[in-house]
Amino acid sequence: MECATGQPSDKLEAGGHFRFVVDGRQEACHYVRMLKLLHRHILKEILVSTGLAMGLFVFVLLMGNALRDVAELVAAGKLGVGVFLKLIALLIPYVGAYALPLGMLTGTLIALGRLSSQREITAMKAAGLSLYQIASPVFLIAFIGMVAGVLVNLHYAPQSRVAYKQLMASAVTENPVDFIEQRRFIHEFPGYVIYMGGRDGSTMQDFWIWELDSQRRVKLFLRAAEGELFYDQSTRELILTLKNGTAEQRSAANPESFEGDMPDSLFFGELPIALPLDQLFGETSQRRTRTKEMTFAQLMERRQGELAKEAETGGPMTDLRLQVQVHLQKSFAMAYSVFSLAIFGVPLAIHVGRKETHANLAIALIIAMTYYFLIIMVSWLEEKPSLRPDLLIWLPNLIFQAIGFWMMHKASRH
Repeated sequence: MECATGQPSDKLEAGGHFRFVVDGRQEACHYVRMLKLLHRHILKEILVSTGLAMGLFVFVLLMGNALRDVAELVAAGKLGVGVFLKLIALLIPYVGAYALPLGMLTGTLIALGRLSSQREITAMKAAGLSLYQIASPVFLIAFIGMVAGVLVNLHYAPQSRVAYKQLMASAVTENPVDFIEQRRFIHEFPGYVIYMGGRDGSTMQDFWIWELDSQRRVKLFLRAAEGELFYDQSTRELILTLKNGTAEQRSAANPESFEGDMPDSLFFGELPIALPLDQLFGETSQRRTRTKEMTFAQLMERRQGELAKEAETGGPMTDLRLQVQVHLQKSFAMAYSVFSLAIFGVPLAIHVGRKETHANLAIALIIAMTYYFLIIMVSWLEEKPSLRPDLLIWLPNLIFQAIGFWMMHKASRH
């Protein structure tokens, strides 16, 4: 059938059905052209809405991480603008793993909600299109987003997370003196609170240090007239050398009690304190790579290693293999959530039919919070391998997808 010309072949012209064949071909060609035109229209609406929604969520999540980890360091002059921009760029894949499902859901609600409120969906149904035909551009974009989510979750996000920590660590080690800001309490080093009164060149003056126990009670108090800070490349530690000071040792049983004997005090001429960078950024060359920082190939390699150990000992699943499998399945499930939330969002958008962006955004946030809450509930079972949390992590997707298909079936009948 040639839709471009609309003319039948000579063989089809023979006989008494010439008019019927020509009319049938013209109607079919008209239907195909109409379907393509409507799909392009819906595709454009979905792409624009999803792109804007993803940009919004990336910005919100990015600013949340940047303000917490980076902005204060930049404002204090500890990091340059160039390093700040590089750190922000490295955070994009990490937050993109969460922004992609939210953007897809929000874009679907906004685009189809607007079309439904303007009665365009009703007109498409009247023209003979089924709900699945109308939603096919949404499913196409969701499928592409799902594939992109797998690549981001299991390749680009772990790599950017490692590169982010390495860049932060290198920025501190290149200029460690500027990292400690004067007249401000420094809480970045776990287990310590540091205060510096002033600075004379590279020499820091009037040092106060509180060493905390596991309950964040002061167990050791140090005060020194001067201090110097340098980076030890061999041990990857910041070495803070205090000079001309006093040390006050508190009771280990009850550090906050001053009854009875006074705390032990002593004077010192020079006292070095090592501040490992792994406490600050989780970055050392000797430590074992965390599961969240491993790519798919690294995760599979670690999983095979744990399987070999289980085969040798004949024991049950190790905690490390369970951790790896939960992370793998969670990464795949998060990527698949792009498709599940799109299926859930299509009939909901048509049913609600709201064209207001803020209303659709609010609905999307409520749905997303419900989905992530279910993910968190399953994560609570990670310490119970008998319940197979690595498989239960798919339960939220199955629930949302089942409800979505049920709503679509119900909506297609009206």
